Order: sequence, then C-alpha cells, then structure tokens
Amino acid sequence: MSLVFKKIESGDIFTRDFSPLVRNNEISFPTSEEIAVVYGPNGTGKTSLIKVLGDAKDTKVEFSLDDTEYQAGAGFFHIINDQNNRNIISGETRDFFLGENIRHEFELQDQVTADRSTVITAIISLIKNTFGISAGNSPLIELLPKAELAAFVKDCANSKSKGDRYTTDALVTLLTSLEHHDIPEYVPDRLAFIQSDWTNKRSIIKQLESLVGVEITPNAHVHEIEENTEAIGILSRFHKDKCIVCDNEDIDWETLLAAKTAHRQATLDALEDKIKEAIEQTIPLVPTSDPFGIKGCLLNAIASGNTEAIADLARELTAYRGLYGKLLENGIVDIVNGSNLIAHHAEYQRIIAERPDIADEDYLYIQEIISNSMSKPLSIERDDNRRLRIYLSNQEFLGKTRDELPLSTGEQNFLSLTFEFLKAKNSDCPIVVIDDPVSSFDSIYKNKVVYAIVKMLHHKKRIVLTHNTDLIRLLDGQYKRCFKLYLLNNTDGELNGFIPLKNNEQEMLISLEKLLTAFRESVPRHVVNPELFLISMIPFMRGYANIICNRPLFESLTQVMHGYKTEKVDIARAYSDLFGAHPEHLPASYEVSVADILSKTVDGIHLLDTERYPLLDRTLRHSFVYLFLRLMVEKNLVEKFGIDTTHHEQLGQIISAAYPDENDVEQIRNRIRLTSKKTLINEFNHFEGNLSIFQPAIDITDQALGKERTDLITFISTL
Repeated sequence: MSLVFKKIESGDIFTRDFSPLVRNNEISFPTSEEIAVVYGPNGTGKTSLIKVLGDAKDTKVEFSLDDTEYQAGAGFFHIINDQNNRNIISGETRDFFLGENIRHEFELQDQVTADRSTVITAIISLIKNTFGISAGNSPLIELLPKAELAAFVKDCANSKSKGDRYTTDALVTLLTSLEHHDIPEYVPDRLAFIQSDWTNKRSIIKQLESLVGVEITPNAHVHEIEENTEAIGILSRFHKDKCIVCDNEDIDWETLLAAKTAHRQATLDALEDKIKEAIEQTIPLVPTSDPFGIKGCLLNAIASGNTEAIADLARELTAYRGLYGKLLENGIVDIVNGSNLIAHHAEYQRIIAERPDIADEDYLYIQEIISNSMSKPLSIERDDNRRLRIYLSNQEFLGKTRDELPLSTGEQNFLSLTFEFLKAKNSDCPIVVIDDPVSSFDSIYKNKVVYAIVKMLHHKKRIVLTHNTDLIRLLDGQYKRCFKLYLLNNTDGELNGFIPLKNNEQEMLISLEKLLTAFRESVPRHVVNPELFLISMIPFMRGYANIICNRPLFESLTQVMHGYKTEKVDIARAYSDLFGAHPEHLPASYEVSVADILSKTVDGIHLLDTERYPLLDRTLRHSFVYLFLRLMVEKNLVEKFGIDTTHHEQLGQIISAAYPDENDVEQIRNRIRLTSKKTLINEFNHFEGNLSIFQPAIDITDQALGKERTDLITFISTL
C-alpha cells in the first residue's frame, strides 16, 4: 500500500521538483507494522512538510492512496508535532480513551446532545408557528394549565436562552412528565379566535368572563342601541335633509340626530354599569366572523335578563382555552416521541452509573508506559457531574499549564507526547504523522516512546519524521523490519523527494553487526575505486580499531587523521587486519600520507557500485571530503602559525592556538568561522563512539557540503 505525492508546496521552501513531484514521490508501508521513517537533516523542510500535510495557510498538497486522489491533508493525516516544551495537553477525555463502553458513552453523549438540539428546535418552531408564542412574555403562555410546562415554554420562547436554562436531565424529566390528551371534535376558527383574542390588551374573553354572575335587568330596547349607533354615525357624517337610504325628502337631520342620540342614551342609562360597559366597549370589538356568537348571545341575554346564556358562553370559551393547552402539550409529546432523546438519555444514564470500562490495551498503556515511567498514578474517574476525567496524582491535568502540574520538563514532554499517541490511536485519520518524537528525551524515555509508536499505534499507518538515527535503531529493536526508511532531500540541483533506502543499506545503518559483515564480505566486491575507497574508510577504521582496543592500528591510522603528520600508513593492510583480505578486489598494500590524501579528489567519482550501495557510496565520498578538509585546515594552520602540536594535538586546540586573542575581533571571527563548520568539528564524533558511518551522508546535502568546502578552501587560500 503506497502513498503517492503529486504536489508539495509551501512558499519557496520546497524546490521545483516538488511541484509537480514525479520522482521519489512514493512512500510505502510494510505490511508488518505499516511504518515509514523519513530521515531529513535540519534544513530540508521537515517542519514545512508537517505544515503542508496539515493544510496550513499558503500551502498545497496533492496525493493519492490506493488510487484515491486527495487535494487536502486535513482529516487524512493526524499530525503529532514536536512535543518539546509543549505547554498544555489539550483535548477532552474522549480524545484519548475509547474502551467499548467509553466509546459508546461518548457516542451517546454526542447523540443526546444532538437529540436535545433537534427536539428544542422543533418545539420552538411549534410554539411559534402553530401556537403563536414567539416571546417569553407572550400572554398565550397563561393558557397553559401546567406550571412546569408553562415555565419551559417561556424559556424556549425567550430569544436569549432558547431552552438552555434546562439541563438535559431536567429537560428529560419534564418531557417524560407530559401526557398525550384525547382531543374532542372542535371548530378550528374558534380556537384561532381564542389564540388571537388572548393576546389583545382589550380581550373580549376577559371582558365577557367579568359579566358571569352579574344581575341583568331585562331591556327589550337593547338591540336598538346598535341601530341608533349606526344611525347617529350616518347622520353625523352626511348632514343631509334627504335620506341617503330611502330618498325621502325634507327630513330634519338635526332633529333626527338629536332624537336618536337621546334614545340611545336613555336605553344605556337604564342598564347596570357592567352591562353598559359591555355594550360600549366589548361589542364593538367582536369580529364580523364571531365564531362563538358572542355579540348575539350578549344582546339576547340583556334583552331577556337571562344571565345563564352568558355563563354557558364563558364555559365554552374556557373549554377552548383548555383545548389550546392540551393541543400544545400533545404537539410537544409528538415531537419527543418522534425522537430518540428519551431512549438515548436513559442508556447514557445507565452507562455513566457504572465504572468506566477502558479498553485493556489503553489501560495497560496508561499503567505501564505513563504511570510507571513517572512513578505517578494516572487514573480515569468521574467528576461530580459524572463526566469522565483523567487524573495524574489525583489532579486533573488536561488543559493545565506546566506551572500547575508537579512534573519536570521531561515528564511534561513525555506525558504530552504519549497522550498525543492515544489521541492519534482513536482518531479517524488513516495516517499518523509524527515529528521528531524522541528529541530531547533520555534513553529510557526514548525506548518507551518508540514502544508506543510500534505497539499503541499498530492499527495505523505511521510516517515518522526524524533526524535522529537512534530512533531508527530503536524502532528496529522493538520490531524487526517494521519500517521502510526514506531520506528526504530538498536541494536545488540534487536528487530530491522521498528517496528510499535499499534494504541492505537500511540494515547496515541500523545494525553495526550488519555493517561490519558487509565490510568483511559484500562491500569489497562492489568497490569501483579501491584507492579512494580505502582513504574514505580511514576515519571509520580508526574508530573501529579504538572500539576493539587495537591500539597499534589506532595509532597508525592517527598518522593520516591529522594534517601536521608526515608518516605513510598502509591503509590496505589496515583494512585487511580489520575486515579480512580481499585480493581480488582490494590491493594487498596501499601506503598513503597526508600529502597523498590532499592530492586526491572524489569530484565526479564513485567509490562503489551505486546500484548496490548508493547511500554508502555517497557516505564515503562525504567522509573523504570531511577528512580532506580536516587535514587541509590543520596542515595550513600549523604551518602558517608555527603551532607546537606536542601541546596542541586536536583541531579545536590548533584553531584556538592560531587565533588566541580574545580581544581581537578578526581573530574571534576566524575562530568562530572554523569551529562552526560541520565538517571540521562536529561530524567525527560518531566514528569514535557508535560508529555511525552513515551520519555524514544523511546529515548534510551534497550542496551544503560543497558550499562548506568552498568556504574553507577560500579561507585557507587567504592565509
């Protein structure tokens, strides 16, 4: 299974070879553990690659996996950045632990939240669009007979809270207390009248109900009040002596208006105050449709003195008010019954009543990797609200700053990284990208981190970016052949992309035993330039002689490791002593001195068959350049400044002796210029220690090495 990159862009960070990327663009994952390690020296763009895969601003990426094309990395790559000095471990408990019950618990938690939102939204729509309640102060809420329901509807109608004042538990308790009512046949227009009238400040219903029980003196002329009112209106408006209705001539409209007004007032004066108020204020408000026949009922009751008719009408209005509340309650019950809120909430409550059931693997990871590494107990418990929380030494630490936790910097970094592994393990992203996971950790922590990469993330494809060869060896130590190794190169004019290592060279890089075996057996058969091959092997042979305590050979090879030496050394014999004779491929004897080495070059020359050993060939050419520059600088400094090498043997001492004045800016500049060179000081340490022969080739590009060589040759030429 291969990940194929088509384009990688981030400003001017990556060379033109990356857009489009058509060569060395494939990263494959071994079937055993699906790990790809991308080794990149500082400056090759590892950090920028992380940003590209995370869809950072002003970046572009195109890639395919299993023949499916993608134009974005977000949601596909789970990025774990360098954890060094991370201040806060961010996230929630759910991001890190997913035992089956915990998984189900958080799924239910999300589902209950979604169900609640759906139900509340539907209820708000129902009470607004069907029942006319659009604000928390709506008078229609008074029509709800149940106080708890009225309070809930009031909160839902509130434009700010929208039901949020009710916790989910309180909401479910309320909703399950509601009942579905049997609804008798009713007239929709009458219900609409109730709903409309109740929001009116001069409610007809409220005025009518105030007449219930009021004594009424029969008045047969009450119907004439409305007639007189209409006539008064016409006469007052038109002022004509001819009737506008029947065309009768010579009517005295002023006399007629006065008579009508007097008759109307006399009829009103004969009524009780309450009845008079109803005639003057209530009847004019009754709509033309009058679905309850309020106007006729009221006038007939006054004409006959029959108050029971008003009482009957009031009871009918009350019934429809009750019907409004029942229909609204039924609507809410229907919404709830059409959702899974109650069932999901009940299941969620059942689960959180139990102890958290962490997946065995995650639990062991916590105990064995985290707790034991820091001698601090780490546990998962429920808080007062029964939410899952992670505690370290009985203290919650997610989202806490370093100052708030009783941890050292190393423990903080380790805790942060391992919890990122847990988060990655449970993410939906198919590929986890890990940036320099073992930087700044001691050997114990490094082993545990690598164990976590292999074991905790074994269900994921992993890309590990690093410039640390220890990580590569530790990975192999945890699980043999669990990864495929690539070199990231990003230099104009060079072979760029994700350059795969051949299996034999990957094994040689990882295992000193494999490397030594190759020098004893297969490497000599593929040497194409024996003399330069042997010269390039001098630093490694000297380091190996030191490791196996071959002091004479170590001292002999030292003669061609310092530029001020003049003795000749048989380096072919040295190779035979260390790795055995290979007369068909290497000379039996080859003596060289420092002067001989400085007369050689590897420009445009390969030392090994590059089909078989491309990286080792590059390594040895780099090693030759390192040795050449070291010898050249030492030789010229000693000769130029007459340095006594009996007291100043090492290159660092020689540089300091050449430029000793701490107050001379030029001398300080020259001293720093030389001691800062990777080729002079830094990169021979591995030959004396862990014999990492490949470090010179994988830690510096051909272009960077060429620039350093040019700088040093130019500097020496000016002495």
